[in-house]
Amino acid sequence: MKADQLQDRLLTLRFELQRTFGLPGLLGALLIGAAAIVTVSAPGVESGAHDALVPARTARTAGAQHATHERSAVADAVALDTLPALFPGFTQSADDIAVIFAQAHESNLTLGSAEYQVTTEAGAPFTRYQVLLPVKDQYSAIRRFLAAVLNNVPNAALQAIHVERPAVDGNILDARVRFELIYRTAQP
Repeated sequence: MKADQLQDRLLTLRFELQRTFGLPGLLGALLIGAAAIVTVSAPGVESGAHDALVPARTARTAGAQHATHERSAVADAVALDTLPALFPGFTQSADDIAVIFAQAHESNLTLGSAEYQVTTEAGAPFTRYQVLLPVKDQYSAIRRFLAAVLNNVPNAALQAIHVERPAVDGNILDARVRFELIYRTAQP
């Protein structure tokens, strides 16, 4: 009996809606209801489709990355073999120090006595030459000096900078700047 009652009520509802909205209105309401159902269920379908595609994408990406990694490893090996040749020899160190002092002079910096240290590890293709410079001037002048050295000496790296302000109300800073100049070692 309940199935018959439900069927009667649905049939009555259909006739009432058809009489109120007409056949086009009834079809429009049906399409709106179908669109609402699709909209509600779409995220679940999309995530399911996405979950199904992830393993395939992962497999393709892994294969491409493996091939790229192999090509990259060969290119890296070639680059590592040719890298030391791109650096100047240690004989250029005096010229690089002269450029650093020239940049300090152009920046109107007051330099103290510098400390130098040469480090070469056994079997390493590079020699490191550390230069520690005490500098005394305003922040902008020190910053301009650092930028000029790094732009004009391509084998120089700024390793450390320690800045102190001796007077609270002063604008002159005491800084200790350590550059590391990198050179290729002599080939045996």
